Amino acid sequence: MSKTALRTDADFEAFYERHWKYVYRLCLTYLKNRADAEDCTEDVFVKVLVGDFSFEDETHERKWITLASINLCKDKLKSYTQKKVVFLEDGDMPETAAIEPEDHSDVLAAVIDLPPKLKDVVWLYYYEGYSTDEVAALLKRPPSTVRNQLKDARNLLKSVLGGDFR
Repeated sequence: MSKTALRTDADFEAFYERHWKYVYRLCLTYLKNRADAEDCTEDVFVKVLVGDFSFEDETHERKWITLASINLCKDKLKSYTQKKVVFLEDGDMPETAAIEPEDHSDVLAAVIDLPPKLKDVVWLYYYEGYSTDEVAALLKRPPSTVRNQLKDARNLLKSVLGGDFR
């Protein structure tokens, strides 16, 4: 199989067009905020642009970009907990932007609220269509762990939403 490299602007542009919607949707699922999802999406593509990557095929691209997106989102979420709170004096309050309501189904909202380890396996298995063995390889976990985490996630979703999830 020949490897593809992103050597020209046209190569990168084609790569971007193939993946930007997917990366944005994945980042939005993790970060729950449009502005942060846009920033993280941009960071993923900057990482590709400045790196010297070559991919075996579009499947390899998709797997790499999935892991890169998830890792950048997790890093961003970690940085939120490490930020210091700065108290402003009266009159120094910045204007707040209107919050746009998100249109999520109950199931998607419940999936988004799952603990990160469970959310990762549910997203990759149900939303991206990877097999448990592929999810295990992507996340560097044993396949039995992935299957147990899917079972735990289904039980958690069942308790939150009611119904049967398989």
